[in-house]
Amino acid sequence: MEHHPTSVTGGCLCGRVRYRAEVFLHNGYICHCTICQRSTGQPAEITVLIKAGTLTYTGDTPKYYQSSPDGKRGFCAECGSRIVWQALRAEDDWLTNVTVGSLDHPEDARVTRHICADTQLSWYDPCADLPKLVADQADLLVATLRAEVQPDGA
Repeated sequence: MEHHPTSVTGGCLCGRVRYRAEVFLHNGYICHCTICQRSTGQPAEITVLIKAGTLTYTGDTPKYYQSSPDGKRGFCAECGSRIVWQALRAEDDWLTNVTVGSLDHPEDARVTRHICADTQLSWYDPCADLPKLVADQADLLVATLRAEVQPDGA
């Protein structure tokens, strides 16, 4: 499995919000948490982590909604497209992620796991063969992601 960042570009449906970043394209995950379900209007959200400090906006910047004590969700103020989940604490910036659907080439992304599988809708089971972590395993998830995107412990 590849654990190195890849330079990508992406943006929203109407094209006003555009970004450039280095993302861990082959370490995507499907999040089934109820916040992701509500914020997207879908049964899950698929995202890839951004290498800390590499996200730059080349068009409009997103409008943000703080969805939890840990992060805020960025979306286009014009078309409403969800773009990014951004950590609120600088030390957690390595957890910032973009939606796979906002990538200019989403077909290049690879999903490696499900998270918050305890709130997965019973009728929605894509990539059923991938590992599934539940909300109680948050510490394991963070440790796994940290090892993938910060292999040198940085």
